[in-house]
Amino acid sequence: MMTLPEFSLADKIAFVTGAGRGLGRAGALALARAGAHVALVARTRSQLEETAAAVERLGRKTLVAVADIRNGEQIEATVRATVEAFGRIDILFNNAGTNVRKPVVEMTDEDWHTIIDTNVKGIFLVARAVARQMIVQKSGRIINMSSMSAISPELNKVVYASSKGAVSQFTKGLALELAPHGITVNAIAPGYMMTPLVQGYLEADAERYRRILQRIPLGRVGQPEEIGGALVFLASDAARFITGATIAIDGGWTAS
Repeated sequence: MMTLPEFSLADKIAFVTGAGRGLGRAGALALARAGAHVALVARTRSQLEETAAAVERLGRKTLVAVADIRNGEQIEATVRATVEAFGRIDILFNNAGTNVRKPVVEMTDEDWHTIIDTNVKGIFLVARAVARQMIVQKSGRIINMSSMSAISPELNKVVYASSKGAVSQFTKGLALELAPHGITVNAIAPGYMMTPLVQGYLEADAERYRRILQRIPLGRVGQPEEIGGALVFLASDAARFITGATIAIDGGWTAS
């Protein structure tokens, strides 16, 4: 029988990338509300400190680490610092990512590398570093950030969709490799969520916003905190027999 304590993350240690804003901040707060202490990783210290203050108001401990997920040495150092501070890493929310909205024929090599180096290489570098620690522990939960674009591409997001498709496949493969070590690997795939960046994009074109809403069966854009339920579930003991899955959080977009 399932009991509410199975969803608790009390005294677990979470490692969250892209934690300074948007879905990363929302995810860090969701994990903290469920009981986890959180290592917060991003490139901008001021944003991380804002997230840390919010997490600490919930009574949780934090570690603020300025690092670029595209830099393997920085990530490995950050993982070591987290283990030194907390003793272990139980949960990875491998969230940090980026996008450049352009047709493929207008994409520069730099645009390609901006997306792929962050969304694919960065996800790999972080997962590799944290997985090594989790193997030592013989336990862990890895939740990667995919996107509905991995399932249902849109115009001007082809390279982004390709990068997130890679994340979903990486999630499946890594789940197979890490299963013998007691580690689960899953992904969440959000749709349009009202982060400041998405809000600016939607509100810049009322007709485009209307068309997007028409494609969402639930008739609205999601709020950042609405990733929290799936994230906490996948991080908890309640999801201990789920691995290799990608869960859409998109208001029904990919089902329509």
